[in-house]
Amino acid sequence: MCKKTVSAASTKLDRAFHIVHISIQRTHIHLIVEASDRMALARGMQAFAISAARLINAATGRRGSVFSDRYFPRPLTTPTQVRNCLAYVLNNWKHHGDSDASLRRPWPIDPYSSASMFDGWKEVDGRRVVTPSGYDGPLVWWPKTWLLSEGWRKRGLISMHFVPGGDE
Repeated sequence: MCKKTVSAASTKLDRAFHIVHISIQRTHIHLIVEASDRMALARGMQAFAISAARLINAATGRRGSVFSDRYFPRPLTTPTQVRNCLAYVLNNWKHHGDSDASLRRPWPIDPYSSASMFDGWKEVDGRRVVTPSGYDGPLVWWPKTWLLSEGWRKRGLISMHFVPGGDE
């Protein structure tokens, strides 16, 4: 959507709902979002689903719905919950065995996630991962809440080698 066509309503929505991290898998997507309230979450998720479906349909030449219109919100209220969620979402490709796929093999992180924007990797001492020239990963918002920007760090940085469902 062009910035010039953004309405006052969606500008207000932008301030209330932000996708902070994303992980795109073959059959599903994981999102970590910040939303000011339940209504902002519902509207933000609806806007995301509509926008993504339009782009996917245009790119593939198909028509119709892409998502089943369901999502499972889980409020995160503690540093431990946020850290565990970050570790799960950003390393979800390892859980599904996709880290061995030929298109992803040279990467220490999932190129179909916002992991390159994450500055909490243990292996690079809290810096962002250097990505290959020309790589443009998914764009996400920098976290605004204390829990997502700083609070989770009280529980330690996250390993790129962590496999959700396994040991860190």
